[in-house]
Amino acid sequence: MKLIIDTNLIFSSISKSDGRIAEIILNPNFHLQLTGCYFSYLELFKYKEKLIKASKLAELEFLDVMYQMLKRIHFFNEGMIPKEVINEAYKLTYDIDEKDTIFIAMGMHFEQKLWSGDKVLVEGLRKKGYNELILTHELVAMLTEI
Repeated sequence: MKLIIDTNLIFSSISKSDGRIAEIILNPNFHLQLTGCYFSYLELFKYKEKLIKASKLAELEFLDVMYQMLKRIHFFNEGMIPKEVINEAYKLTYDIDEKDTIFIAMGMHFEQKLWSGDKVLVEGLRKKGYNELILTHELVAMLTEI
């Protein structure tokens, strides 16, 4: 299954490496192909110290966890998404959370669902008729049916 993954889920998987999100990302039986945006990749390094602190791991252990997660996610330069697609995504997100525009645009561009833990975003977009989204508990239910 191919999915766009949002920044918060990447952060969560790295800061809580024994958590459900990390388990989903690392489980080879789920055959997930995850795509994140380049901005998310940069944010990991920007907030590395905070993530290390949150993880309660030694720096070398943390870096190993980060490596394990990052090698499971393909990072795409969101600057390559056509402006028309970004504008269409913005029309959906501007009154919910415009910071999520790029994730919706990536989903539209790649024709993939966005995996997000942001219930406000998901519910808001679904009310507008945009359903190319999946919350973690929905993903878990789908993956455990397989």
